[in-house]
Amino acid sequence: SELRILVTCYLLFMGFQPFGATFISFSQTKDENAMRFAKTITAEDAKKHLSVLASDEYEGRETGKEGQKKAAKYIAENFKRMGLSPTKDNNYLQEFPLRLRTPSAISIEVDEKEYENLKDFYVFPYGKDLELEAKRILFLGYGISDEKYNDYKNRDVKGKIVLVLSGEPMSEDSVSFITGAKELSDWTTIYRKKTELAKSKGAEALLVVNTDFENNVKSLTHYLTSPSMKLPQEKNSSQEEKKMPYMGISMKMANNILAPKKLTVEGIRKTILSSKQSLSIEIKSSFELEIKNKEDKISSENVLGMIEGSEWKDEAIFVTAHYDHLGVHEGKVFNGADDDGSGTVAVMEIAEAFARAKKAGFVPKRTMVFMTVAGEEKGLLGSSYYTDNPVFPIANTVCNLNIDMIGRTDDAHKDSINYLYIIGSDKISTELHAINENANSTYTKLNLDYTFNDPKDPNRFYYRSDHYNFAEKGVPIIFYFNGIHEDYHKETDEISKINFDLLAKRAQLIFYTAWETANRKTRIISDVSQEK
Repeated sequence: SELRILVTCYLLFMGFQPFGATFISFSQTKDENAMRFAKTITAEDAKKHLSVLASDEYEGRETGKEGQKKAAKYIAENFKRMGLSPTKDNNYLQEFPLRLRTPSAISIEVDEKEYENLKDFYVFPYGKDLELEAKRILFLGYGISDEKYNDYKNRDVKGKIVLVLSGEPMSEDSVSFITGAKELSDWTTIYRKKTELAKSKGAEALLVVNTDFENNVKSLTHYLTSPSMKLPQEKNSSQEEKKMPYMGISMKMANNILAPKKLTVEGIRKTILSSKQSLSIEIKSSFELEIKNKEDKISSENVLGMIEGSEWKDEAIFVTAHYDHLGVHEGKVFNGADDDGSGTVAVMEIAEAFARAKKAGFVPKRTMVFMTVAGEEKGLLGSSYYTDNPVFPIANTVCNLNIDMIGRTDDAHKDSINYLYIIGSDKISTELHAINENANSTYTKLNLDYTFNDPKDPNRFYYRSDHYNFAEKGVPIIFYFNGIHEDYHKETDEISKINFDLLAKRAQLIFYTAWETANRKTRIISDVSQEK
């Protein structure tokens, strides 16, 4: 856009370099006051807080449950102890209502044969009651529409139940028809891509044949059986009504469906691979799907504390993390020490560093808001509620520095743990990106890894944490992240595996970025318009 071009010209004129390079316009002179208070962010203090929040006593901090409310109380009490002010009505808690929907019955019948949920099939959480009947099932190859291979060519799927194979067609030497290499395409790595395509074509439902059904169910059981939560007036409610059911089915169930045509999944795969052509088959079988949910009304809480700015108090900088996790399942406590206990204690440590600075006479020029949110694991609900019901107008929100998992390392950095993934820093404000880069090169000297900032990255992490609700409204953001590890969303994500020295160092980078953003003479430039 013209605005982006003007901003880029301005940055180049001021001495900024293109994204990913060294930003020479900043002074490398260290701010002794910033360093003084950054040093108060320590591994020992982080461990003290996390030993409480990630203990079994807090029962995995599942949104709406007693453990989450205990955690909210603990964080609020510490905000008060530090000297942070409440943001509204003399209360550190922002309560928000939720609709809790628990699957009570899910059934599928094909030609009057009943199939069992989690044994023969699973349905991704649908969120509403549904009765669906059809007289035909359309088998449609791999369910792919690509210039190199197209199952949808000359096929009308509107109003039909579509049955497809998982993955993508591969030659005998494991070369993909799509990529022309052994590398898999997005049709395999992004599970929702086939669903979105089928929905856009007008399909009533999508059945995907899982070759590893039992292991898939095992890894997904918690997610598939947990209640779904929605905000009562959620902005995605209309989308919820238009959602299309997505079901994973076993090889046995798929072969039963294909039996009237005297076909098997394996036989179809071989036919497609040998002919290198798509294959579609219409099966005249009755199909019935019924989903019933029980609904309850509950509430949860975001926790907010602030330090009012000395000069531009109406301009607010948010430092956030989600403090909820997955709760207790089958007697196992999912303590979420890294996800996102690490981010939560980082917010607390950064808040205390700013509070100590204030007591010493160094009040930030802009208002600092420290917010821990609930409902992230249920669909970014707490941050969605806040950005739709902001304490500070969105137009006055300078930026959001969001912290989600900074206490561990991933496999990609086994030999060099002095790193941190940075996501989204350049997407709305190139200037915020530059500030973060300079803070790191001046003080913390971490290896800032932008792998997941690539718009083509199949993990889509940019859309998967609380910063995204700010970004949707045009607020500049940075998402700080250590990457996925073997204990992600498992009961083994425990405090004993946290690298507290590394956590503290990463939190110090965020502190330095916040310090500069709060105290600089001019508000950072946003390259896109913000909501009012």
